Formats: sequence, C-alpha cells, structure tokens
Amino acid sequence: MSNEELELKESDFPEARSIVDRVTHRIMETPSRLRLAAQGAWRGKERGLAVIAGVFLASLVITTVLAYGVGLSQLFFEESLDSEPFDAKIEYARTPLPGNENSTGWSNNTTTMTNVCDELLTEFTEFNDCTLVLGRQGIHSGGLFNFEFVVAQPLEMRAITDDSNPYWGNVTFDYPEAAEAGPPISDQRAIRFLGPEAFDGELADRLGGNIIAGLGEWPTPENMSAQRGIILPSTIASQAQANVGDQLDSLTFAYVVDESTIFEGTVTDENCAGEVTPEENEMLYCRMMMTVENLTVMGIYEPWDFGNPTLAFNPIFTTWEVLDESERGTLMDNDHMYLGVTIDRGQLPTSSTADAADWLEDLGTRVQAGNYTDEGVELFYTDIVSGTITFLNIFLGLIQIFDYIIMIPIVILSLAVLIYGLVLSLEQRRREVSIHRVIGADGQSLQGMVLLELFVMSSVAWLAGYLLALFSVPIVLSAVGFMEFRTGDFDVTPTLSVGATIFTAVTTLGLALLFGRTRAREFIELEIEEGVRKSTTKAQPKRWLHWTAFLFGMLAVVDTWLEMNVNEDGIVSNFFIEGLIGIFGPFALWIGGALLLGRIGAKGPQIMQLLLGRTPLLNDVKRGLKGSGSAESVNRLAVIMLLTLSIVTLAAVQGYTGTLVDEKTVDASVGSDLQITMEQGVNASALTSLVEEFTDGKVTPVVTSVPEITLADNQGGDKLQTYVLLDGNKDVLRWSEQALPGTEIAPALAAYTQGGFTAGPDAAYSLDLAGSDRGGNENQLDDVLLEKDDSSGKSADITFVWEKSEFNFSQGGLADQGFTIEDVLESYAALMGRDWSGLNLSNQDLSNRNLSFADLSTSNFTGSNLAGLNLSEAFLFNTDMSGADLSGANLTNTVLVTLFGPGSIDGVNFTDANLEGAWSSGTMDLTTAILFNTTCPDGSNSNETGCESGFSEIPPPLASEFFLANSRVRIDITPFTEKMYYMGVHEYIPGVSAPTIASSLIIGEDSWRSLIGEEAANNYTSTDWIVRVDGVSGEELESLGSKIQADARVSNVVDWSSTHKTVERNGGLIFGTPGLLSLQFVVASVAAVASSFVFLSLVLSQRQKELAVLQAIGASPNQIIRLVLFEILSIVMVSMILGIMLGVGVALSFNGFFDIFGFIFQIFGGSSTTINRTLVYPWTQIILVSLAVFAAVVVALLVTTRRALTADLASVLKGE
Repeated sequence: MSNEELELKESDFPEARSIVDRVTHRIMETPSRLRLAAQGAWRGKERGLAVIAGVFLASLVITTVLAYGVGLSQLFFEESLDSEPFDAKIEYARTPLPGNENSTGWSNNTTTMTNVCDELLTEFTEFNDCTLVLGRQGIHSGGLFNFEFVVAQPLEMRAITDDSNPYWGNVTFDYPEAAEAGPPISDQRAIRFLGPEAFDGELADRLGGNIIAGLGEWPTPENMSAQRGIILPSTIASQAQANVGDQLDSLTFAYVVDESTIFEGTVTDENCAGEVTPEENEMLYCRMMMTVENLTVMGIYEPWDFGNPTLAFNPIFTTWEVLDESERGTLMDNDHMYLGVTIDRGQLPTSSTADAADWLEDLGTRVQAGNYTDEGVELFYTDIVSGTITFLNIFLGLIQIFDYIIMIPIVILSLAVLIYGLVLSLEQRRREVSIHRVIGADGQSLQGMVLLELFVMSSVAWLAGYLLALFSVPIVLSAVGFMEFRTGDFDVTPTLSVGATIFTAVTTLGLALLFGRTRAREFIELEIEEGVRKSTTKAQPKRWLHWTAFLFGMLAVVDTWLEMNVNEDGIVSNFFIEGLIGIFGPFALWIGGALLLGRIGAKGPQIMQLLLGRTPLLNDVKRGLKGSGSAESVNRLAVIMLLTLSIVTLAAVQGYTGTLVDEKTVDASVGSDLQITMEQGVNASALTSLVEEFTDGKVTPVVTSVPEITLADNQGGDKLQTYVLLDGNKDVLRWSEQALPGTEIAPALAAYTQGGFTAGPDAAYSLDLAGSDRGGNENQLDDVLLEKDDSSGKSADITFVWEKSEFNFSQGGLADQGFTIEDVLESYAALMGRDWSGLNLSNQDLSNRNLSFADLSTSNFTGSNLAGLNLSEAFLFNTDMSGADLSGANLTNTVLVTLFGPGSIDGVNFTDANLEGAWSSGTMDLTTAILFNTTCPDGSNSNETGCESGFSEIPPPLASEFFLANSRVRIDITPFTEKMYYMGVHEYIPGVSAPTIASSLIIGEDSWRSLIGEEAANNYTSTDWIVRVDGVSGEELESLGSKIQADARVSNVVDWSSTHKTVERNGGLIFGTPGLLSLQFVVASVAAVASSFVFLSLVLSQRQKELAVLQAIGASPNQIIRLVLFEILSIVMVSMILGIMLGVGVALSFNGFFDIFGFIFQIFGGSSTTINRTLVYPWTQIILVSLAVFAAVVVALLVTTRRALTADLASVLKGE
C-alpha cells in the first residue's frame, strides 16, 4: 500500500459545496452509483426478482390496457374508413341559382370543375386523388344531425331496360336497408356518375377493391368511356341475372329540381313538370327524369358495409361521359355535383381519433378559405372521415368504458403483486438498515441506497413490461374467441402518447419508489432493537369493511342467480338500483372475498391437520407444525393465490361463455348452415334439388321454412303476425333453450304439435295473457312451459281466427284466372303516379292538396285535416284514416281495401265529400263514418239514402285491365277458427328477423293446416328457406354458399361461417371482449405461477434460521422438507380451492354487469336478438392452471428448502 496520506479538502465535504457543485457532483457520481446499485441488486437476486416481478406485471398490464384502447381506436378507424372510398365531399359553397346574376362562386361547366380538382391536388399535398362526381346534392352545412343533411338528395334509380334480359323488369330499386342504416334521406338505390380520374390512381384502387373475382374488373378511363361502362352492385345484378358484358338499352334516373316540406306543400303538380314525391324526412320533392342509353356492364362489386351516410350507400357507378354537356350542366344547376377526394391516409394521424379530427378540421378550413380557377369557384368541405370519427368517438367511448371496467381486476391484481413484491423485498432490508445505523450511517444516505437499488430494478422491469405490452396488443386485438387468435386481418401499430407513457411510469415505477421511500423511512425511524427483530407490530385491518364489501358482492351473486333460475327480477326490480349492484357488486365480492377468504387460506395447516392429523403422513412432524406459525408474508401469498386463481376462473368462465354466445347469436341470425332467398317461391323438394346440384351427392341437405299468416282472437282483438313451425324443424334449426318457453327445447316443440301456441311479450299484452311483464303479478311469467289447463291459471284456451280473402263476382271475372287478390292489388299500386305509402302523417293539416292517383298504402292519417283533399283514383290499402276530416274531399273512383291490417275509416268526417264510384273491400264500412250531404258510391245523396248500399262493386276504370268487362266484384272474407292453448312466451326463432318477434305468435304445423286447409299447406311455396348441410363447415361452407348465390334462381345466400366472422370478436357482448378476457387469463395464470415461485423462494429464505434451529435440535432433512411442504402446500391448496370458488361467484355476478352493458349497447346499436349468457365452466383449463401453480410451488419449496439445509448451520444461526 502507498504510504502517502490522503489529504481531504474542504470542498470534499457536501456542506462546503455550492449548489452548482453539489448538482455537478451528483451527476458525476450517478454512473458509479447506478453501477453499485445494480451490483447490489444482482447480489440480492431473490429480493430483486420479487421487485422485478411486481413492477414488470404492473407495467405489462397497465400499458396493455392503455395501448389496447389506442389499438382498438385505430382498428375501428381503419375498418370505418373502408366503408366509403371517398374521404371528403367538396361541394359548392352555396346552393347554385341558375339565371340569377347575384349567384356567384360556382360553375356548371365540367371542365371548370375538373380544373378545380387539379388545383386542389396541386395546393394540398394531403389529397392524392380527386374527381368530379354527379350524384348527391350539396349539404352546405356541417354536422350529421342538422336538417339540411337529410334534405339533400342523391340521384335515384328508376329503371333499366335490356331487350335481351326480361328479368330487368322484375328488379326493384327500393333500398329500405339504406333508410334503416342512417337518417331518413332516401330509400331508393342511387347512381353516381364519376369522372375519368376515378378509373385510375387511388380512387380506382379503392373502388375496384370490391369487384368480385371473375365478375369483371374496375375499368381504365379509356375502356369506361369507349364502352359507356356501368358497374353494378351484386344485389342488383343478382335480381336481374345480369352478367359482365351485357348491353343495357337504357337507364333512367331521377334528379331533384325543387323541394318543400310536406306541410308547406309549395311543390305541386301545377309547378312541377316531373313527379312529386313525399319522403320520410317530411319533405316533398319535384323530381325530373333523365335517361341514358347503350351501356355495357363492366363489373359487379360486393357491397360495402353501411357506414357514414354522407354519400348514398352502394350505388350504381357509371361515368359522366355518357351524358352530354347540357345534361351535366342541368344536374350541376340543380346542385347534384361534388368533388370526391381521397386523402393520403399515410399523413393522417393515427395516435388518436382526436388528433385525426383536429388534422382534418384544419384541412377543411384551409380548403374553404380559398377560391379556385379564374371563375372564382367557392367550396364547402364536407368531411366524411371526421363524420365517421364523430360516430366512433361516441361508440368507442362506450366500448372503452366497458373494457376498462373489465380490466379493473387484473390491474388491481398487478398492483397487489407489485406491493407484495416490494414488501417482501424491502422486509429483507430492515435488519440491514438497522445494522448500518449502528455503524454510523445517516438516514438520508440509507434511504438513498435503498431507493437507488429499487430504481435500478424497477426501471428494468418497467421497460420490459412496457415493450412487451406494445408487442402483445396486436395479438390481443386479433382474438376471435377465448384463447383463439387469427392474425393478418388488420394492421395496427398501437403507440402510447408521451402523457400515457408517463402515466404508466408513474403508476408502476413511481408507485414502487414511493412505497420504497415510505418503507425505508419506517425502517430508519424504528428503534435499532426493533429493527433487528424478525417481526414488527402491525395495525389490525378493518374486518368490518371487508365483510361489508363481501356481503354487498354476495347480493350481486344472489340477484344474478335468481334472475337466471327463479325469476327475471331477482332481488330488486328497479333498473337503476340493479345496475349499481351489477356494476359494483362483482368488484366488492372479489376484493372483500379475497381478504376474508385469505384468512381461511392462511389457516391451511390447521385445516389439513384436522383432516390428516391421524394419518402416518404427519406422525413425526406434528410437533413441528404445532410450534410453527405462518409469517405475514405467507398469509399475503394466500391472498395473492386467491386473487390470481379467481381471475383465472372468471376469465375462463366468461371467455368460453362469450364464445358460445357468439355461436348462438349466429344460430339465431342464420338459423342453420345456410339461409337461402330465392327469386321466386319454390317448394321444399325444389329447394333440396337445387342445393344437391352443388354438393355432388356428398351430403343430403335438410330444409325447412317458416310460413307466416295473420291471426286474431275471436273477440275482435288485434291482428297478429304468426309464424308456423313445420314438423321436422328440429332437424334443421339450431335451437337454444332460451328461444322457447321452458328449460328444454324438445317439450316445447312437442307442445306445438299438440295445439299449443306461444306469444311474444307484446302479443301477450294484446291477448291479455301472462308474460307481457307490464306490471302486476298476473302479467308476470318466467321461463316456464305451461301445460294445457295449467294449475297456475296462467294458461288459457284461445280461439284464433284466420281470414281467407277471395274475389266474389256477381258478374264477370278476372282477366287472368291465375291472378290472386295480392297480385291485383300489387299491380294496381304500380299504376299510381305518386308514392305516398308508409308515411306517418297523423294529426297534420293536408287540406286542399291534390293526391289523385296516389298510392297511400299503409300510411297513417288518423286525426288529420284532409278537407278538400283530391283523392280521386287513389289507392288506400290498409290505410288508417280514423278520425280524419275529409269534408269536401274528392274520392271518386278511389280504392279502399283493408285486409288483415290497421286500415279504418271509423269516425271519418265525409261531410260534402264525393265518394261516387269508390270501390272498397275488406272491413271498410261506411256506417262507421260521418255522412252529411255526402255523394255516395252509387251516386245518391247520403241525406236521402244514408249510403245504405255501401261501397261500389264496380271496379274503377283504372282497374279494368284486371277484370272482364262489366264485372261486379267484392272481396269476401271467410273466417276459419282454431282453438289453441297458451304455452308461454317465446324469444326468437332461429333464422327469423328479430324486430317483429316480440309482437308475434308461434303455432305448430297441425294448427296451421287446420286453418288454411290441407291443399294449401301441401302446395306451400316460399322464397325463404333454411338449410342444414352436415359435414360442411368453415371455408367449404362459405364456398358452397357463394356457388349457390351465383345461380340465377337465387337472390341471396347467408352462410353460418361468414356470419360468424362478423361477431367472433365480440365475446357475446362487444368487439374486443375475447381479447381482454384472454389477456386476463394469461396474465393471471403467469402471475399465479410467478408469484408462487419467486415469492416463495424469498419467503423461505427469510425462514432459513427457523429451519436451521429445527435441524440443530435433531430434525432430519426429510422431516424438514415434509414440514415445509405440508405447511406451505396446505396454505396454497386451500387458497387455490377458495380462489376458484370465489372466481365462480365473481363470474356469476359479472353476468349482471354484462346485462347492464348489453342493454346499453343494444339501445345504441339497434334492436337485435340478445342471447342469454348461460355460464360455461371449462374445468380442464382451470385445473391445468392450478396444476401449474401447484408444480411451481413444489419446485420453489424443494429448491429453497434444500438450499437452506445445505447452508452452513453455524453461519445461519448467527444470522450471517
């Protein structure tokens, strides 16, 4: 050693340094301190692993939860953008006013507007394609919920003709699905005229992506122009049996030239040269027709999913080059112009929908700020993407709230493991801190030493958990069922913002350091003697709080069990209170139960001694067991085991249940393997033969259909839609015990064959039967199958009436003997020049309007002022006019027919009205109306005859083509009755649309045959059939469905496999649930195994001295191993069993929670069949995880105990 003396300067002491010097010194010393801290952590690997395990798990879980939300947002955003190829609709800034010299800022010249597109692409790098489109009118204002949004109309299809293809005459361009999928804009198929730019570049890629393989391609601009091309949606092509290459003779569409509200009525026949059409948006439009000729079918595309309603859904595409410049100018004069642009989505922020919305808003503002070309065109920017974001933010907000609540248990578990690891790790430092104090260390230095070592370990663990979470989120998002994953369907790269990253660090790394600082201070403040002791005095926990939480949670369990097994109300019927119990109950049960049952788990050795105390297994270790006591750390391990195993059980039970619910949801939607809609009605044999053509004799298809009729009880009640279950339906339909009353399907199906019927809740209310659930015990009916003359008194025998309508000619007859009443009425409706059908115009003032030659079928005019209304030659089928004022109205040659519907003229005021020639059949009766100075149908005055002869039997002149000359006819309605007994409430029929089932009846085939007759039943045909094909599934089933749908006789095919792909990520509730539950299962399983191995190793290391004492007084190594194994394993086994039991209870109580959110999502997403979550218990998976935990515990015990036994006995006893 050197003999030089170490000379210390004053600046070597901290007190003598300036603040700058102290900071500089700390920075200079940081690398060496971190190195020493890392070395200290490495030397104490066991306590280091405890900290790393806790921080890593907490970091992994919290980062995954946050990143999952980001990934879900990106995924929803990506999928929503795929529903519409255009990203923005750029229109005129104001409605153009042709001929008005003050109307500026627009042009009706296509060249000018094409130049505007070019300028936009030049000035805004955010756009990568643009084309002039002739289509929907301008909206000229922002937002999806303003009135202008629903007023602007698309170009509506009217007709296509092809002399070589007569099927075009049967094609309907009605598109009611479009009206159901968005605001009431238009329920007709639209057409878009695209510019040449849409047939190359980005737009061509997007639009052409849906072209069906083998059915053409998206053409080049040159081919589209030269061949006057047209692109058809597959649904239209299927109806027309059209093929690529077909030459269409003509195409007619309608454009809007004027509009007003229905109630203003300023658009009339006098000022409209075209057709006046009312719409559900309460507007009247004057539409003109335009026809183009000689078009060629270039491609057929698969329709996009419904998305943002700014542009019409799934239109027919063609090019505006098929129009001459004057026709284009006419459409542009009437505002049917916009520039369709695409955004470079690579520039669109994907970090969050909020960032994307801000970016898009700025882009739109800049576009609107300029004017373009020499003509000074001004633009209004309608952003389709941000409109989609508005919807996403609402829906995604609900989903993320649900997902975050679901993840609460695993977050709490991760923090519990973190705290437990810190407690174990820091507890080992207590004696070390006290000893350092003895040798003169100050408190600040000791605290810094502990925290620095903790920081090093925690930082490594946090970073590892953070990176693994970002890597695993795409896998979690790809879950298509519980623990089932399919990658490659989408590409998301979730990244957290700086704020979110800091939050994960604060909640994990920050929590570890804060807890470490608190514990280190406690150690420093302890008396040295107390610090050296093996244990310290702890405050007793508040057991009353644990009991309160546990009992509140049990309330949720009991409530859910009662709802599932006894009655639907459970303990409480109030929805709000039940909602609170359903949301908070599971968490209260989980936390309170774990804390209380953890005490029982810690008593595992005593419990096992009672059970095994007299066996040879414990003969020679009894005394050691009596003298040993479980340390606090072991008791905490019992709680950790309870928490982890309960989450494993919860995730497995609810995960597999959700997967089963998804399958049952598809069963309810499709009905079986295939649901086939034919172009024309066929019988079962014809449908079977058709399917066999595509199965090559490999399978025998089994088919069924669900006929519909209308029934009413013989007391004159409401007419109710009724479904018929044909014999043998069980061989085809995939029934669930939820669908029909009772706990099993077979007895319910048998009851239908014995004259039973079921009712939906609304139908039960109409028939005054139990099951409507509208208050009062007499209206309540649980899921029970009632027998005939049931002792409960809730069954009832009801005589139902089915009315058969048929023509009764006193003179003449039908021009075509093959015509039915329905054929005549449908054809007559087609002759009308105005379509006012299906409108709700009750209590409105429509006086003095001209609605002659109008189809008013199924419209509601109850209580309306129709005075002076011209209804001559109009068609009123099932039209309700009860209580309306028709004084002075003109109803000459009007047709009024009511068959099985709500149509009525009860209380109508016909004062001074002219009903001459009015022809009516069905239940219309003039005696229920008010008649004064009324011209009767026979031409007499009501004041003289009272219109005793009723309505005319002579069909109006317009209907002459359907009848022989001089025909006199009425429609006779013959009632047929059948007595049936009430057997309970149904929920759904597999394969039958859900919205109407609540107000419908279900009867058996025998009852149906008794009503309509054997001949009619034997000759039954239908367009809708459900098919089972055993042995065909997956992609093979999808291929079979596609082949059948390509057949010209088939309109549409839905297969089980394709439909399942649309819901397989929902977990029985909402998108992403399977991934979250799979994550919970994996993390909880890993936490259970890691906790048992890492923490037990540390716990037993703390007990080395106790084991050495036993060894010193003569205990053999084998006895010590058996003693430790029995003591710890008894705690772990009891805790595992209790944890699984707690998990079952939590899973049951979570059903109530899922019901609450299921109700919310159902309201938000629209009515559909909601499948009950009947719990499935995957005991195999639960047992496998338990065995893995048990194996980890045994390995940890053997390794640690053997290490303790091989240690130097004297060193251990001295505490070295």
